[in-house]
Amino acid sequence: MAAVSQAAFYQEFLMARGKFDPHDFGVPLTREAFTDLMCDEFNAAYRSWSIDELLLHPQSASRFCEDVRRKHHFYDAPDDIILRAIM
Repeated sequence: MAAVSQAAFYQEFLMARGKFDPHDFGVPLTREAFTDLMCDEFNAAYRSWSIDELLLHPQSASRFCEDVRRKHHFYDAPDDIILRAIM
């Protein structure tokens, strides 16, 4: 069996995170509905910011994710999945 390089492993792992299913995180929505909801939440919270600007402020990004999880009871949705949905 051929060994997979660490770089190849991380590339596959990170690319796979972009192919998530919200149900895997206890979110009862389709991926499209989840993406729409996250974009709506982002636009309501940060009207004058882009997602890039939010990501330059890690504490604000973390707070946004916590607020979304609490509001919608998506307690198992990781920050990166919430933020990737907006990107």
